[in-house]
Amino acid sequence: MLTKKIKLPVYHDRNFPLSLGCTPCPELGLCGGLFAANGNFSCLGFCDCEDSNSCNYVCRSDSRIFALRSMEVRGFSFDNVLRCPVIAPPQLPLVVPVIYHKSARSSRLQAEAVAVRLDKLFHHKTGALKFTSREALAARFGFDPNARLILVGINRDSLIEPYWSVGRAAKIYNALSALQPDLVTTPNFSTFANVPRWDNFYGMKRILIAWSELVTSGIPTSLHLNARTDRDWERWTEFIAEREEVQSIALEFKTGAAVARRGRYVVEKLLHLVATVPRELQLVIEGGRKYLRELRQGFQEVIFIDTTSHVKTFNRQKLIYVPGKRDKWLHFPTPVGQPLDELFQHNVIEFAKSVTRNSEIPFSLPTASAVNRISLGT
Repeated sequence: MLTKKIKLPVYHDRNFPLSLGCTPCPELGLCGGLFAANGNFSCLGFCDCEDSNSCNYVCRSDSRIFALRSMEVRGFSFDNVLRCPVIAPPQLPLVVPVIYHKSARSSRLQAEAVAVRLDKLFHHKTGALKFTSREALAARFGFDPNARLILVGINRDSLIEPYWSVGRAAKIYNALSALQPDLVTTPNFSTFANVPRWDNFYGMKRILIAWSELVTSGIPTSLHLNARTDRDWERWTEFIAEREEVQSIALEFKTGAAVARRGRYVVEKLLHLVATVPRELQLVIEGGRKYLRELRQGFQEVIFIDTTSHVKTFNRQKLIYVPGKRDKWLHFPTPVGQPLDELFQHNVIEFAKSVTRNSEIPFSLPTASAVNRISLGT
C-alpha cells in the first residue's frame, strides 16, 4: 500500500525541541540552534548537494568555499561592522508607489514620493550606474524629480546578487549619491529556512556590510532585516540597540512572511525589537498590508511600498475605492496606443487613500519605543 509522504515544515518553531546535533556545534552561541518540525539531526541535514563544486550555499561541507565566504565578510559576527555617521531618515508619506518603467506613459507621475528598484539603476555586468543625475532617472522612469525618492533593494536573488559582486566592486554605494536618494533600503540577501545555518550568517552579514557602506557614503539607508530564528532576531535587536546609526529598518512580507503564521511571528519580533531599542525607528515594509495598523502603533513612522498600482495599471485595471469596503479593481480596457498616465495617477491616489484609511489608528497611543523609554526613565 502506497502512502503519501508528508513534508514537515522546516521553518523555525520553538514548540519543537532543539535538534540533537546542535549541542556540540561550535556555532551554537551564534546560531541558537535548530528548532523545526522536520526532525533533522542538525542544519547539515539540509546539505544534499552531490557535488560540492556546484553548490551555491555556504556550508562546512566544502571547507574551501566556507573559508573564502567567511573571509569575504570578515567572519559572521556583527561586532566588526564599522561605525557609521548618524543620518536621520527623511519623513515620508505612508504609501509610496513603485515605478517599474515608463512604458505606455507620456507624462510624469505626480506624487509626494516614489520608489524605484535598486537593481534597475546599474549595469549587472559592470556595476556602473546607468544615470548621472536624479533628473535623468526621473525622465527615464517618468516621475517628478522633486518627488522624494526611495531606492528599494528588495528583489529576487538573481537581481540583487550583482549588487554584491560587480556593484560593490564598482563602488556603487558612492555613485548613488549623484541621484540624491532620500532613502535606500539595502538588498535583502536571503536567509532561507532549508539551508545550513552558515549560509544564513553569510546573508545577514552581507546585508550589514552593504548598509554600512551606503551610510558611510552619506546616504540615508534602511537596514533590511532578514532572519530565520529567534537568535537571529536577538542579534539584530542587540546590534540596532547598540548602534544609533540605525535609524530606519526594512522588511518584506511577500515571501516567507506571506504565510500567515510566519507573518504573525515576524510582526511580533518587530514589535519586540522596537520596544527594546531605546529610540524611535522608521520602518519600511513591502507587503504585509494587514499588519499596518498594528505596526504603526509601534513605530514612529511606517512606509508601505505600493507595488500594486503600477502592476494593476498595466493590466488595465482601475481601482474603485469606497471607504469601509474592500478595494475593487475593475477591468478598464483602453484604446490601442492610448497612454496610461491618467489611469496610473488615479490608481496611485486611490490606493494610497485605501491603505491609509484602512490602517488608521483608532485613537492616539504612545509608540512601543516611547513606552520603553518611559520605563527606562529616559
